[in-house]
Amino acid sequence: MLNVRRLLLLREVEARGSIVAAAQALNYTRSAVSQQLSALEAETGTTLLNRSGNRVELTAAGHLLVRHAERIVAQLESAEAELRSHDGDVTGELRIGVPLHEGPSLVAPAATRLRTLHPRLRVTLHGVTPTGGRERVRLGELDVALAARYSHVPVTGRPGLHEEELLTDDIRLAIAPDHPLARHAGPRPLEDFADVSWLLDRTTDLGRLGLHVCADAGFVPDVVCDAGDLQAVLGLVALGWGVALVPDLAPDRPGHPVVRLPVRGHRLRRHTTVVVREGALDSPPVAALLPALREAAGGLAAPSPPGTGSG
Repeated sequence: MLNVRRLLLLREVEARGSIVAAAQALNYTRSAVSQQLSALEAETGTTLLNRSGNRVELTAAGHLLVRHAERIVAQLESAEAELRSHDGDVTGELRIGVPLHEGPSLVAPAATRLRTLHPRLRVTLHGVTPTGGRERVRLGELDVALAARYSHVPVTGRPGLHEEELLTDDIRLAIAPDHPLARHAGPRPLEDFADVSWLLDRTTDLGRLGLHVCADAGFVPDVVCDAGDLQAVLGLVALGWGVALVPDLAPDRPGHPVVRLPVRGHRLRRHTTVVVREGALDSPPVAALLPALREAAGGLAAPSPPGTGSG
């Protein structure tokens, strides 16, 4: 029978891209991880890794074993969850990944409710990017995380994860109130902004969405700022630096008014989701959190009407 711990080591190497990174994450030495992986190759009688310096790539057989390892992790975690739910008590620790700015408005009410209802449950919050929480949940660094999906930007599914949509908001073009293109609050074609400077982070899914719709409109945006922090971006937009795509539920920066214009011909949307490992769905803390998150999502205030600005 294959050694489960060695399978999980292989899974960690696949996720982190190197033996060194996997060893650091698990607090092992590099040589210990290498020895265990060599033993796993001996057990299977096949090569699982192509080694090249500090980087490694899994072979087809290695990827096959990782897929089985994901199912094993889910089964073990599901068994643990069932045992924990036997007495109906909600205890232990629940680690929640929260994107900055609009994330707390969704998580805070649900987490506060859990702390009140289940005083023996320790709830901790951890900052994540809108797309960075998935892998941390998959690797067990977090139990739950909020994430985001954007229209026109495909997301590669990760094995072993359950992802559920909580709410959807529109994405509009933020522009300074005194900009000539902001005088008419109705939908504007994106081509109108071909000669305007843009604030856009190409490394994020929101930035990739911007590049996609600009290309569809026939131009390459002139990017003058690649910051990913939407509050910093909104501050610069208000100062006249350019335009940026911003989800409706991202709050304006206080004292920095902007106008948000719908983009004609495109329904740009952000889908906020909650990510959990499949095996943890029935664990008492997660099972208590999910309904509270759904309720908090339903209670969020509706976005401002198109073209409004705030201070």
